[in-house]
Parts: sequence; C-alpha cells; structure tokens
Amino acid sequence: MSALPLRRPLMRTGATTHDAFSESCLSQHRRHNGTGLSARWISHTARRLSWVQDAEEASDGADRRLSGRIHIMGLGNVGCFFAHSLASRQSRPPITLLLHRPSLYADWRRRKQSIALNINGLDDIKTGFDVNVLDRNTWYSLPYAEGKQSSGDSHVNDYGDLDQSRPDDEKIESLIVTTKAQDSVAALRPISHRLTPDSTVCLVQNGMGAIEEINEKIFPDPSRRPHYMMGIISHGLTQLETFRVAHNGIGTTILSPIPATKETPLNATGGGADPEPDWAPSTKYLLKTLTLCPPLVAVAETPTNFLQYQLEKLAMNCVINSLTVLLNCKNGELLHNYNITRAMRLLLLEVSAVIRALPELQGVPGINTRFAPERLKNMAVNLAQRTARNTSSTLADVQRAKKTEVKHINGYIVRRGEELGIACPLNYFVMQLIQARADIEEKRNNAAVPLDLSALKDEEM
Repeated sequence: MSALPLRRPLMRTGATTHDAFSESCLSQHRRHNGTGLSARWISHTARRLSWVQDAEEASDGADRRLSGRIHIMGLGNVGCFFAHSLASRQSRPPITLLLHRPSLYADWRRRKQSIALNINGLDDIKTGFDVNVLDRNTWYSLPYAEGKQSSGDSHVNDYGDLDQSRPDDEKIESLIVTTKAQDSVAALRPISHRLTPDSTVCLVQNGMGAIEEINEKIFPDPSRRPHYMMGIISHGLTQLETFRVAHNGIGTTILSPIPATKETPLNATGGGADPEPDWAPSTKYLLKTLTLCPPLVAVAETPTNFLQYQLEKLAMNCVINSLTVLLNCKNGELLHNYNITRAMRLLLLEVSAVIRALPELQGVPGINTRFAPERLKNMAVNLAQRTARNTSSTLADVQRAKKTEVKHINGYIVRRGEELGIACPLNYFVMQLIQARADIEEKRNNAAVPLDLSALKDEEM
C-alpha cells in the first residue's frame, strides 16, 4: 500500500532565517530585552519557526501564505486527543479550540484552560490553546493568556472575559472536526462563513456519507466548497470529564485527502492506482503536521486505500454497534452465541454485496476476497474479542438519549444499495429498530423527574 508523497523531509532541525517572522521576533525581543538573546528564547523561536517553515513550503505557488493555525471542533475524547497531541509537538503550531456554547467556555475556565490526557493513571496537561466561543450566532476570540486562568473554585460559573472579547470572523485554513457523523451539518453550519475554497476540513468520525450531506446542505455550490480530508482512529480513548481523556490503548490514525467526487480515485489509471493530484496548500500542511505528530501514530494513505480501510470499519460497525444496541450488551457478549453469529452473517451478506459492487472500487485487485462475508465475519469476531469489555459508541449514544450515527452506518449501506439496485432489507430493518429504541430512550429521559440528590442529603443530615 503506497502512502501519499509528502515531497518534504519528515524531520526538521534549526530554523529559517531572514524572513518576515524571524525579523519580527528578533526586533520584538530586542525592544523588550536589549540586544542579547537568551538560549531559552532562541530555542523557543526555533521551534516556532519550524512549523512556520512547513506552512511556507505548503504555500509555494499559492496566492497567499498560510498562517499555520489549526482549528479543532468537537472536543470529546477524540477532539481532545488531537488537540493534546498537536500541543505535544516540539514545533507546535498555533491551535484554536472552537467551543459551540458559552457554558463550555465556563468549563474550560474551570479546567484552567488546559487539556489533560490520562496515561497509566497520570495526567499529562497541556495549555496554551486559543479559543473561539459561539454566543448568539457570533464567534468571539479569546487568546490564551497565562496567569488569567480560573482559580479552580468548583463554584466558578462565570464566563470570565467573554464579554470583553472581540468578534472573530477570521477565515479558517485547517479545521479538524471530531463530532459524530450525524452532528456534522449542525456543527459546521455556524462556522461555514469562515471556510473558503482554500480551506481544508478533516473529518475524524465513524460512519460514511457525512461529506455528501455537508455538500448538499451547506455547500451546494461546488466552487465554494472547502477541500476535505478524512481520518480513521483506533486509539483506545475514554472521556473522564470535560477536557480530560484517558488513553487506554495505543492505536493508529489513518489519514487521506478526499477527491471532489466519488469517481475521481480510479478514473486516471485504473487497476487501483491513484493519480497524483495537486492537493491544496492547506491540505498538504495539515496532512504533514498530523503525520509528524508522534502521539497520533498517523500515516497518510491514498484515497483508494483509505476507502478500503473505511469500508472495513463500516462493516464492523454495521454488526457490532447495531447488535449491541438491539441486545443492550457489551461487545464481548456477542461472542459464542449461535443465534448472534447467524444474524451477524446475514447482515454481512448484504454489506459485502454492496461494497464489492461500489463503482469506486471497480478494478482494485483483491476486492472480492478482502470484502468476502466470511472474512468480514472473522474480523468482527476478532474485534469483539479485543474490545470485549467496551460499550459501542452507538449503544452509549442510546443510553445517553442522544441521536445515533446509524444513518451513517447501516443507513449508508442501505442508501448505496438502492443506488446499485441491491436490496438490503436486514440493514434497513436494523436501522429502523435502532432509531425506534433511541426515540423511546429520549422520551423516557424527557419524562423523567429531575431530583436534586444533594438537597436530599442535606435534609437527611
């Protein structure tokens, strides 16, 4: 499997000289500290100039130079992991976290403007993130200011300096989106005016079909659409609390730029070989920055190879996520049960038929073997064994009375099957049952009477 050519060395040392940024830094330092340069300041500047050099190289031939800033939307376990990993780089790029409600900013202040990654029981804390807060349909910029963090008082619930912040309509060059697939449109709509045809949006989420939905509902004009990347992550991550995530197991991150149309990958050469497109500068910059981020264990793949990894994961989700919701069980409880095995096999017969008929994969060697029902079933069993104690993300959404991503999992197979003339009644049936159960849980949650347990305890005392 060939990786996308990066056309740049993977390691950088030192810093560039005689550019506008370095001259600005030197003049500022001399203005405040005289003419002498401390070793600490030189080291810090060298690290900053490293990512500036990456941004400048990606900008070669472009109309405007990249700033190198990366925005992140969706700060659950995956979003926090990406933000923490980027902040761990020696040549750390500027990072802006997009908070879609003021109450989330209040939580950010309580966490002292930091993201913690818990590894083996110990928190690795990163700070220095800028934030944008969405309040009444306006984004406000709040640059990181050391020394102005919240005191950590558990009763702090004010929004700090949000009232003194400035509206921010700065155009976004590189955006990482880690929301659920079903929330992609709602998440991107408030930020869509800040995305341009030169921007790159990287979607890291389960399921498929989100890009098509985004284009249909937000960017119907192809000339105004941003560029897209997608990612698949297999790290073991659990959200302990807001902006604090446990890293339970090392996995990998697979990334790939996505062509403008589904037919693009194989048209040029056939036989599974991707053409070498001229990716946008922001796409090149984001791809290189993420692949050179050690905690992510990220690799770049060609669109065709990436699509196959994506479809393998989709097939696993079609059976494991769906059956755990319907049976209300852990992943491992799907094992050693004849009835479940039969249901899994029937679902995968439909999934296999649709995937092997996709026009995007025609001419790719080994597709019929790779996506054969028996191989997919063995992969699902192995995955259930490795994650036996885990609760699938779809079941977790149902238990929390949230919308599920089933329309982008089983629903994707149903939709593509209809396009190809392949009926998928079992996947359609499963999708309807999962949506029905989610609706029931939501109604139960709305009908529940909230109780203030702390008040009851006070009365007992």
